[in-house]
Amino acid sequence: METETGCQCSVGALKIMNELRNVHTVVEVETILGLVERIHALGHTMLKCKECRASPGSSLMTLPALAEQCLSLFEALCLAYNITRKNSFFEPPILAFEQSLHQFLCIRSKMQLGQMELDDDETTVLVRVLLGKNLMKLLELLKALRSLYKECGQSHRAGVSGLRACEAPVESIIHRLAVFMEQIDVESGMEDAEGD
Repeated sequence: METETGCQCSVGALKIMNELRNVHTVVEVETILGLVERIHALGHTMLKCKECRASPGSSLMTLPALAEQCLSLFEALCLAYNITRKNSFFEPPILAFEQSLHQFLCIRSKMQLGQMELDDDETTVLVRVLLGKNLMKLLELLKALRSLYKECGQSHRAGVSGLRACEAPVESIIHRLAVFMEQIDVESGMEDAEGD
């Protein structure tokens, strides 16, 4: 998002952050998927932006917060479409995580594939696939951010202490996304979700 007046990534991040904060309690599937797609696109733009890369502690710091806010929306999606989650809520870290989420209610939507309207079972399968794909997109984005932070830390560029402070939230949200994926049985990419 570089322009003649400079980097506009922080403006884009702020717009999405405000939009996430102002999402109504009742939300549609399309809204959730649209927000995640915009976060993913903005994140890739930030990772390619020369100004953001030169000062990765700035706009890039919003990505873990944006991804974290998506988790409560994903939870609503799971509840709306009866996407089974493993019962590990009684583990203290998971319980604290679940209690910290805002409550949203996702509206079930009729879905079509071309001209064919999907029944409930087919819709659930489609939503599960889309949920898994979007979780993987966020995970991929955060792993790229983690790599950038490590690259910057190894090259001893200015602001390394600020980057180290950013690494913990990135690691935390990567772990939380991986746990969420495990709970809803998202298979692809789980082997290396946390390990890269």
